[in-house]
Amino acid sequence: MTNQTFNRLINNEIFTRLTWLRFIGFEFWMVGFTPFFIGYVVSAKELYSFDLFFGFLIIAILTSSTFILNHICDIELDKKNPRKEFSLLVRGTISLKTSWILFWILQLSCIILSFRFNLEFLYCILGLTVISFVYNMEPFRFKSRPGLDLLSNGLSLGLLIPLAAWSIDQPLIEFPKLFFLSTICYLLALYCPTMAIDVEFDKSFGVETFATKFGAEFTMKLSWFFTICGVFILLLSGYLEIYPWNFDLLIWTGWLLIIEIFVHYIYLPISPNPTYNMVAKGSIILATFEAVATLIFLIIFLS
Repeated sequence: MTNQTFNRLINNEIFTRLTWLRFIGFEFWMVGFTPFFIGYVVSAKELYSFDLFFGFLIIAILTSSTFILNHICDIELDKKNPRKEFSLLVRGTISLKTSWILFWILQLSCIILSFRFNLEFLYCILGLTVISFVYNMEPFRFKSRPGLDLLSNGLSLGLLIPLAAWSIDQPLIEFPKLFFLSTICYLLALYCPTMAIDVEFDKSFGVETFATKFGAEFTMKLSWFFTICGVFILLLSGYLEIYPWNFDLLIWTGWLLIIEIFVHYIYLPISPNPTYNMVAKGSIILATFEAVATLIFLIIFLS
């Protein structure tokens, strides 16, 4: 029963009237919120504030604008992809012109709102905007260039978003680089399976990605490797007491990192033919475990 409910949820069969939320990437807001939250807490040393929630608003708007740009640039491919039937463009619910207007409204809004903070924060948001353009649009289209697709996601989600959050209260020069290198690893670990499930579809339409070049199985192995790297970096940071880690945090939360490797291996197994349902369910389980472990770490860190 649980699997049936989950399958109906990810196939847009439960909240059919909320398709517009999927169109603006609502379910992926948390992907941006998590590294922003971590960056803010280790910088400001508080779990919540108005600045944090205002930052969440900016990240949500930026994420939505990126998703709309993705729909616009991929419209012809999405029409052939049954998993993209929720797209309002594919359905003909809104026009291409309306989509462009919505994109620019959201894009300019997040830039204007960024002026509430400092120039360093604004530069990070502008950097994220540039990556969004070169990732989706010709003649760059990094999402179709093996290696650059991974680099774009690592730099945006793992570096610039937490860097923006950090800059609200601390100078960029003091940014804990090793700690957020692990964040890049974790986010890439979650990104790789999303490429692996599209290998056959992408190959059939001549779309080149990291996964089509190196194969779905290797991409799933790389995903697990990124998780192992992230765990190793954090354990090393705890042992060497590199900020924000210390030895007490290592004792209290290090065991969660070891379990995380096995959670990944069980729920996102290395497979030559990963299915959408398997990756969607496994990613949610792994991301939830990581979110809980991170929250425990931050609470102990603040105490």
